Formats: sequence, C-alpha cells, structure tokens
Amino acid sequence: MIEMHSIRKNKITLSDYDYEQDIKQRLIMAHFTVLDVEILQEILFSPLKISLKKLIKTFDAEESDILATLHKFEEIELLSIEGDNVFVNKEMRKYYESQAVKFEEDFVPDMDFLQNLLKKVPIGNLPLWYSIPRTSNNIFESLIEKYLLTPQTFHRYLLELDFVDDKLTHILHDVYHAPDFKLPSSVLIEKYDLSRKQFEEYLLLLEFNLVCCLGYEKVGGHWKEIVTPFHEWREYLTFVKNTVPTPIKDPSLVVPARSQDFSYVTDLTMILQYAKKKPISIKYNGKQIIDLDKDAMAFFASKMGDVKSSDTNFSDHIYPLITKLRTLKLAEVIDDRLYALDTANTWLDMRLENRALYLHRNDIGNFMAQHVPPYLASERNIREIEKSVQRVLSLGWVYFDDFLRSVMVAISEESTIILKKIGKAWKYTLPEYTEDEQTLIKSTIFHWLSNVGAVNLGTHNKKDCFCVTALGHSLFGN
Repeated sequence: MIEMHSIRKNKITLSDYDYEQDIKQRLIMAHFTVLDVEILQEILFSPLKISLKKLIKTFDAEESDILATLHKFEEIELLSIEGDNVFVNKEMRKYYESQAVKFEEDFVPDMDFLQNLLKKVPIGNLPLWYSIPRTSNNIFESLIEKYLLTPQTFHRYLLELDFVDDKLTHILHDVYHAPDFKLPSSVLIEKYDLSRKQFEEYLLLLEFNLVCCLGYEKVGGHWKEIVTPFHEWREYLTFVKNTVPTPIKDPSLVVPARSQDFSYVTDLTMILQYAKKKPISIKYNGKQIIDLDKDAMAFFASKMGDVKSSDTNFSDHIYPLITKLRTLKLAEVIDDRLYALDTANTWLDMRLENRALYLHRNDIGNFMAQHVPPYLASERNIREIEKSVQRVLSLGWVYFDDFLRSVMVAISEESTIILKKIGKAWKYTLPEYTEDEQTLIKSTIFHWLSNVGAVNLGTHNKKDCFCVTALGHSLFGN
C-alpha cells in the first residue's frame, strides 16, 4: 500500500478504513456502460425485492444485455437473483447510493462530495490525518478553515505537500496544468505505467489529500474516468485563467503618456539640478504654489519634449513636482526661492533606477495622503495591489479595465476571496470592489507605480492602458 508524508505531517493512511473494498468497487465502476448505470440507478430507487420480469421491461434494451448487467451486479454482491425475484443487498445498495451520484449529468465533485468521502473513515482517525485538534466541534469545518479557506491558504498547502512517491506529485502537476483542469484517467495510467489498481489507490490518496478526485463522463456507450481538482478549486482556477488580460495586439498604436521610462523621476531630477545651480523664484502662500519663475518654466518646457509649456496643464504638472521634492526633503522654499538641500546631493548621486527605488521605499505615505480615501489608506492595501501587477508582468500593453477584472486583492470583507457556503453550494467568493476601491487600484497603477517608474502609461482606442517596465519586472517578478 502507498503511504504519504508531507511537510505538514498529514498522516493519511488508507489502511485506517476498508480501502481495498473501495478500490475493488472503483475498478468495477471504471468499466460501467451507459446501460449498467441506468440499471444501477433503477435498482437504487426500487424496493429490496424486485420482480425480474418487471425490471427487464423497464429498459429499452435487449434482454440478454440486461441480464448480463444483472449478473455483473451479482458478482459484486449488489444483488442476487432467485427465480423471478431480484433481492438487493441493503449494505451494498447504501454504498452505491453514495457512488451513483458520480454518474449524474450535473454531478460535480464538490465539498459535499468531499464530506461524504471523509465519512468512510472512522471519525477518530480524521484529527490525526489532518492535524486537527480532537476537541474540534466540527472536523469538516476545521479542515476547511485550516487548508481550504482562502486560495492563498490552499495554494500554500499544495506547495508544501511532499509525497514519498513522486508520481503523486506529477499527477497533481499534470491535472492542474491540463486544459480546463481535467484529464482522462487513461492518459495518466499510460504516462506513469500504472496498473488499474495502482491508479485507483493513487487517486484515493489524492482525494483524501484534497488535491484532485475521480469522476466520470459519458463517452458514446461508456462512462470514462476523468480526474479534476475539487469543483470549488477548479472554478477558482478557471476564473483566474479566464481573467488574464489579453495583450493589446498592435502596441505600435499605443499613444504613450510619456516618451521614456522614469519620466517622473527624470522631471524631479531636472528641477532639483536647476535649483541646485540657481534657486528658483517662487510665489508660495504656505499651502500651494501660485507662480514660478518664467525662465525656469521655459527651461523645464524645453527639456520635456512630451509636455509643452503652452499646455494648459503644464503648471499642474510642474507644481506637484516641486511639492514632491519638498515632501521628500530634497528641496525647500526659503524667502520665496526654491533651494536644493544638502540631502539632494546624495539622491542625485544615485543611478536613475535607484532614485526611483528611493521613491518606492520612502514616498508611499505621501501618495496615500494625496490619492487614497482615509478609510482605505494602508500600506498593506497598496503593496497588495502592487502584487497584482504580477498577472500582467510579461503581457506588454494591456487595458486597465481588463486588468481591473483580474485583480484579486482583499481590500475589504467584500473583496476577500474565501471558501463559503452560499445556499446549498460551496464556492470561493469572487472579489467585488466599490467605486472608491476601484479608484484606489487605478491610483496605485496610474500615480504610484507610474511615478516610481514601475509601469508606463498610455492610451489605445481612447482607453487607458499600461505596461510593466524593467523596474517593475525587478520589483514584482518571481
């Protein structure tokens, strides 16, 4: 018998229950025909004593085929035939009632299926299997909370699994990387040169380890075994897969907001270097800039090929840069002049990329004060939104609206993804963001990450878009 050990010290031992009987029945069900399943379902919903003649008349099939199926069921001790009477084994019928659901058209191997699977094991063994306190009032809920509650929790659990038999890990990998997260059992059996019994034993272990499970699909006149993750996790994986933004097909048609990487840091550098050489005359009322030296403005405009001094928003572009230099304590207004402080020398001596990284490390508080509603202002929120960029890291230019649909950040309770029972069904709740939260996400990309040079901004077909820069790759790449 195969055993399993993991970093989490799960002690799943199949011999703790009658797993041999389970495997025996799985081997039989693997060869069920469509007619076999139809007759099985009829037997399950009939009395324990059935008329053979009436049973045969129930089906639109050859009598010989029906009798062949009934004799097959005799061999597995589901029933016995005595004259015109069919006697159903009560205990075996109970077993097959739990298995027959797998052959229903709308069957999904969900958390309810997992809960029924666990009922096969003596309840006293489950706390040991899953390292759950024996004092737990509800072992199944404790299992969900410990291993499945959030995608991050379950993903961490999967990463830490360390099977003694590498084939179990390979099967996990194959199923999770298959199209639609589904593989026929025949593919896995052939690939890993498994006997039918070995395969069924492997799948039992993977089911009890919450990894994936066995189901059936109707193909022609037979039911074929398929392997998938549990339904709720498969739904979540499908959502993740389907929300990956599509790259803009012709990036040459993107109109960039600025012509180069690190434009914001370059602008700060230019103003600071100018002020270092010649303090800049400035009208400042203590709260905001009213006017700036025209020669300085003309110089700045000459250096910014993509921001013209004739633009009505040119002052709106320059004035916040000066404010930023002051908040970073690189410059200060003294007697109506902007001076570069001594600290500016250290910053200017840095490489351009390191100046950007300095902003990323030291300016997040100022960004939140300017762009984030107070009730959402936390460094954790910003850093979590930053991580979302990993989903588009290598896609080039993408529309922001497409990116927003892919974001899975727990900003509030409503946007937290958890495994939850809604009505009769379990599912991972998908994030829903308020207008303020959507604004926060956009500000993080279009102000914060743009300013530090981690993304470049642009428009395409009159829609906002962005791409991750080399600095963004170094910050957020795996």
